[in-house]
Amino acid sequence: MSIKKSWEEFLLSLEKYTVSDKPFREMALKTSYFIVLMIAIPLLFSTDNTIRYTDVKIGSVATKKVVAPYNFFILKTDEELQKERNQAVSRVPYYFNYDEQATLGQLSNLNGSLQFIKEKFPYIISDSLNQDIRNRAFQSKAVLLDSFGINLGLDEVITLNGILHNKDKKAALNLFLSDIRNQLKDGILDVDPRGFKRELVAFIKNDIEEVAPKNRYSSLDAVYESLSKKAAEFLNKDRSFVLMKFVKQILKPNLLLNQTQTDKAVTDAIGSVSLTKDMVYENERIVDANERIDEEIYQKLYSLESARVERSKREGNWQPIFAQAGKVMLLGSILFIVGLYLFSFRKKIFADNKKLMMISVIILLQVVLAYIIVGTLNWPVYMIPTTIASMLLAILIDSGIGFVVTAAIGLILGGIQGGGYDITLMTVVSGMVAIYSVHEIRNRNQIFKAILYITLAYLWIIAAITFLRFDSLNNLIKIFSYNLLPNAIFAPFITYMLLGLFEKLFDITTDVRLLELSDLNHPLLKELSLKAPGTFHHSMVVGNLAEAAAKEIGENSLLTRVGSYYHDIGKMEKPEYFIENQMDANNRHSKLKPNMSALILASHVKTGMEMAEEHKLPRRICDFIAEHHGTSLMYFFYNKALAQAGDKDKLNESDFRYPGPKPRSKATAVVMIADTVEAASRTLKSPSPSKIRAFVEGLVHQKYKDGELDECDLTFKELKQIIDAFMPVLYGVFQHRVEYPESKDIVKNNSKEKKQRQEKVTDNGR
Repeated sequence: MSIKKSWEEFLLSLEKYTVSDKPFREMALKTSYFIVLMIAIPLLFSTDNTIRYTDVKIGSVATKKVVAPYNFFILKTDEELQKERNQAVSRVPYYFNYDEQATLGQLSNLNGSLQFIKEKFPYIISDSLNQDIRNRAFQSKAVLLDSFGINLGLDEVITLNGILHNKDKKAALNLFLSDIRNQLKDGILDVDPRGFKRELVAFIKNDIEEVAPKNRYSSLDAVYESLSKKAAEFLNKDRSFVLMKFVKQILKPNLLLNQTQTDKAVTDAIGSVSLTKDMVYENERIVDANERIDEEIYQKLYSLESARVERSKREGNWQPIFAQAGKVMLLGSILFIVGLYLFSFRKKIFADNKKLMMISVIILLQVVLAYIIVGTLNWPVYMIPTTIASMLLAILIDSGIGFVVTAAIGLILGGIQGGGYDITLMTVVSGMVAIYSVHEIRNRNQIFKAILYITLAYLWIIAAITFLRFDSLNNLIKIFSYNLLPNAIFAPFITYMLLGLFEKLFDITTDVRLLELSDLNHPLLKELSLKAPGTFHHSMVVGNLAEAAAKEIGENSLLTRVGSYYHDIGKMEKPEYFIENQMDANNRHSKLKPNMSALILASHVKTGMEMAEEHKLPRRICDFIAEHHGTSLMYFFYNKALAQAGDKDKLNESDFRYPGPKPRSKATAVVMIADTVEAASRTLKSPSPSKIRAFVEGLVHQKYKDGELDECDLTFKELKQIIDAFMPVLYGVFQHRVEYPESKDIVKNNSKEKKQRQEKVTDNGR
């Protein structure tokens, strides 16, 4: 038996058990989200930053006297430590390995090749070369390549011989060759020392470590450049080129950078810097009550806090365990408040495990980001992008959930992580502003509005904190410019990048997604307008009716309108069987049995769901497709079948009902009513406002009477509001027009066509 199958059977077995009338599986999932957060969050942050003595800030006034309970060392500040470490590192040289074998080999090649050329050609070859001389030069070329690894052309060998035998240039040439030998003996670096950040280089030569300034040594390219200039001083361009070609094939670096030893020396230098700078003795007063906290006093308090933690670990007492337990208890309280809010005021969300999981993931994501920034990267707490969770939850669910979770995250970061009051205040205030900036988001360009609002909120809060603590304006500008401003800019961008991911993972339909779906150039809507133009027009009118009604009863009007656009996409498969697309007035159903006609009409719901799944429409849009007819009876075809059968017992009424389900939300119920009203209103003759209203009220009453509205939360008051909202739209559809003279034949044909349509159109028999 596979693991997957066993797991599925285990989950099914949990359905048998209940807790407070709820399936045990549902409660187990909710509990698991809570447990994951309770385990993961405390593990991300150690107990070392629990505060006891450092619950004060520089510039504040101490409320109590603090005396050293034991001897402890004063830790250096981060700035002091970094400065001393930089000074220690600056004295570390770059270490090189001296390759003595390479040096000897290059000197041997240089001397040997020059000696060979002189012996092979003990004189200057004249310009008129005979074949014997050329043969000897060719042989010399081969020996230079095989024995010394020097590749020169035939003419270049002859030119080099001329340089060596030129008595006028002998002194300059000897100085040139002597410079080459000295460069090899001193050492040639395999990297350019001009790129070094430190000034010293070191290598071991003859068992002696030599340390010297980096400008004493040169890289191979620098040596080539220097020698080229010297060669040009006593040779013409062509001869200088040949000589340098010869030299470049001999010289190679003999000082090779030892990166491992260099890195180790840097690490040792950093480690050699003491972490402490002074000592406080037992019973020594650190700060008195009502005394101003300066940098020196704060560092002593911080050092005492660190010493207390280290002492507890060393002595193996229970304090670290108690500290961890305290964090878990505090976290449990915070999460309990969130859960209690959801259970009491957001019951639908509390019942939806998928949304609970999404909330848990967002909380965990926010805390992980805080851990990476503060723990791993060691950046200031002001760099934590706390507004990400606020904006995500406000867009994906609602502003109320966003606010509660934002407050919870602020408490977690301030209490569990140890960031204190600053980060809690910053999280809550900036989070609320961020929620406000996106609570009615309708396009992705509102990201810039969010950036502006969050920036202003950060500036306001950091200014308030600075003024309260008598801090300097320079520090305010530094924190805002380096920490908060980048945070305000990047957090909305990150949010919008994550938004699409959360929409897909948790099947959430945001207003941004709805606006994208409302584009009439969407492939499904475009195809609908071409294949079933009558249905397309019908959907647009239903959209106008439903949007007006949804706005009147406080539902999401955008969702309702977009759902109306897609509710009849299944009619594209057989558009000619639906009255609104029968432009030629031929009734396709006249040749079909009533049950077959009913089957075709009902199939558009199933077909629509298949199309929606193929195009990956959101679940909330699919609900409109599935529920817009509910389980309504197709009266026209049912009555037709009843007339043919003659006996009601011979008919199965369910064959003439739509598959359902009934509308389970106010939005889908509104679309059902709008769909019925739009279709049935086509049969009205000489409509007047009172006639239209009475007609609509009758249709709505029939839906209520048939029980199609039993599973949604619509009230009688809201049904009246829906009818009131329909009226202006329907008046516009049936507005009075001037009658133009028509021929008798046209009038006769039109009357006949209207009669045929009225036979086919009922409230649901389309």
